[in-house]
Order: sequence, then C-alpha cells, then structure tokens
Amino acid sequence: MREKILVLGYFGYSKNELNGQTSKTRNVYEMLQSKSENLGEITYFDTQIFQFSKFSIFTMFKKVAQCDKLIYIPAHNNLQYLFPFIYFISRIRKSKILLIAVGGWLDIFIKSKKLHIILLAKIEGIFLQSERLRESLIAKYKFANVHYFPNFRINSFVPSYTKNEVFKIVFMARITRLKGMDYVFQLANYFSLHAKDESHVLIDFYGPINKEDENYFKDQIKKHKIISYKGILEPDKIYTTLNEYDLLVLPTRYPGEGFPGTILDAYISGIPVVVSDWKYNSEFVDQGKTGFLFDLNKEDEFHFYVDKLYYDPELLLQMKRNAFEKSKNYTPEYAWGIIENFLVG
Repeated sequence: MREKILVLGYFGYSKNELNGQTSKTRNVYEMLQSKSENLGEITYFDTQIFQFSKFSIFTMFKKVAQCDKLIYIPAHNNLQYLFPFIYFISRIRKSKILLIAVGGWLDIFIKSKKLHIILLAKIEGIFLQSERLRESLIAKYKFANVHYFPNFRINSFVPSYTKNEVFKIVFMARITRLKGMDYVFQLANYFSLHAKDESHVLIDFYGPINKEDENYFKDQIKKHKIISYKGILEPDKIYTTLNEYDLLVLPTRYPGEGFPGTILDAYISGIPVVVSDWKYNSEFVDQGKTGFLFDLNKEDEFHFYVDKLYYDPELLLQMKRNAFEKSKNYTPEYAWGIIENFLVG
C-alpha cells in the first residue's frame, strides 16, 4: 500500500500571500510532488483556511490522523498551540513527523516551553535553514534529531549580464523598518550628497508594505526622486525582474531572520547583495565575492560597499557571475538529498 504523506503549513493560496513562509512551504510541496513516484500519495493542508473557518481545524486533525508521514512547516502560532495535539495524534497513528523550520526563530521561541522541548526531541527530524541554528539547538536543548536543510528554489533561470546605463538598486522584502527600509532611504540621501551624478542611480522597492510603517514609507518616497515603489512581484516574474538590477540591498534587523529568501532570489537572478551582518546572514554571503556584509551600527560601511560596486563595474560584473554560481548550492536536488532517507522506505 502506498504511503500517505501530508504537507501541513501556511501555503497562503486563498489570498495568494507571498512571503518567506509561503514560498518555502510551496517549494517543499512542489519538490515532493516531483518525487511522488518514489514516495506515495502526497496531499497538503493550507492553514490559511483557519482565517475563514475555525471548524477547519478538525479537518486538519483528521488529515494528520490519516497520514503515515507528516511534513510539518509551522509558523509561530501553529507550533505553540497546535503542535502538542498534532504530536499526540501522530503517536497514536504511529506516523512520523518531519518539522521544517522557516526562519531563525525556533531556538528562542521554545526557550520557555518545556513541553515543546520534550516533544520536539522525540519527533523524527527537525530541519533548519542554518548550520549555526542547528548547533544552537544541539547546545541549548541537547537535540539529537536536528539537520541542516537549506532554503532552495525550483527554477531553470539563466541570467544575462548586461551593463546598465543607470546603477540600479533593488530592495525586495516586506517593507518595514525591521527589514531595513529606513537604511535604504539614508542610502538615497547619501547618493544625493556624494554620487558623481545622482541621475545615474535608481532605487526600487518591491514587496508588501507593513501597515505600521506605511505612512513613513509613503512620505519618504515623495522626498526622494531616485526611489520608486513597484508593488509586489508575481513569483514567475521575480528572476527576470531582478536580473535587470545591479545590486540587491537588505539592511535587515528582523529578529526571526533565518536564510532570507530575497538573498537567494538575488543569486539566482545573477546580482550580488549588500546585507547587514545580522543573525545568520554571514553563512550565506561570501564577503567580496557574492556580496558584502556590513555592521548595522556603522551605516557608513553600508554606503561604502554600495559605492564600491557603483564605481567599479568590473568588480560588479564578476560578483554578478559569482552570485549565480552561489545559487547552485541551494537547489531542490541538494535539499532532496538531505531529506530523502527520512521519506523513502
């Protein structure tokens, strides 16, 4: 009899919500679908449906009770409130739980949750985006079931490396101070004062606007001639659009940051990054090769590295090529090689 595998997570299909959580969840599901001949019957449950029907929780529990293996990709609330019930249903069913964590918040999140620590130590596997996060869980909680499982994208994109007449910078993430949008406006101020010709610089924002920061963002957009807001990119347009830029910036200080998907999207698109040396970012950026890391307390470093690429087109071209080569480290084939032994057989 073919095994039943359930992917449980926030897919965001109902509202077509696009963020790090939904991207990772959809990519995992699509990767498993491509291996379905070896795996068995694969279904999914989108927890976004809870926003429309509270009773759908019973449908979720029923699906958990019917599966042989559960690929569990929880956000904070799901892990906090539903995981204990999911765990005990799975134990009665004698099914396996593979938890795939999105972001870098798990070690801090469970710090005061003794029941969660006990239960997580007993599931089949915990799969994390960062090696340092994996080491942290081992050191703090003595977990023996944690594994590195990189962020990845399913794509066949090959970038071009054309030279732009204008130096084009892009920010693509949730538009909030925590992701560093205020640093980008300071960068625009810097260019206004120091660029050899401000008209040769362009900065575009893509992404959903955080409501708490909306007024600030719109006011700042009006003040800067070189900055534009371009809306939210559809998934099938991300790489072709980013490929038109020279550089992606991400001055993030978001507490739950893991492996920012926007960095990987930049690499696939063939553009380097300048990002804050925050959380686990140093694992994913090769300094001076695929991008630059800067100290959030030294904003002049941020400006210096952007300037460095602005004034050195040969270095910029080489780093564009390096970025695309780096993207080959984060493929679904590599991710599958890690999780395959837990799912096959």
